[in-house]
Amino acid sequence: MMLAIAIVELLDGLRRFLLERRSEYTFVGADSSFSVRFRKAKGERIAIQCGASPLGEVDATTLCQAVLSGAETFFQQPENKLPQSDPALEDLTSALEAFARAFR
Repeated sequence: MMLAIAIVELLDGLRRFLLERRSEYTFVGADSSFSVRFRKAKGERIAIQCGASPLGEVDATTLCQAVLSGAETFFQQPENKLPQSDPALEDLTSALEAFARAFR
């Protein structure tokens, strides 16, 4: 499932972006041209841009809670669960756990 690979990249990239004091992070969906740019703004706010369109700003805590909740909810749905044999399952589990440890 390419979506699992993309979500791993999003979780790991956002975690590094926020913890390592990077000024910006651009997520590019696996096997697609979709991209979202996250950039540090004033205070604890994150500016989000999709392609050339600014989407707005959000505080880092709210962003982290929304991303983690969305990923967990998506993969808890029976039709989206990865089979134990899927090689992406271990990466996804590790990324979810690392993100949750960092931001819960």
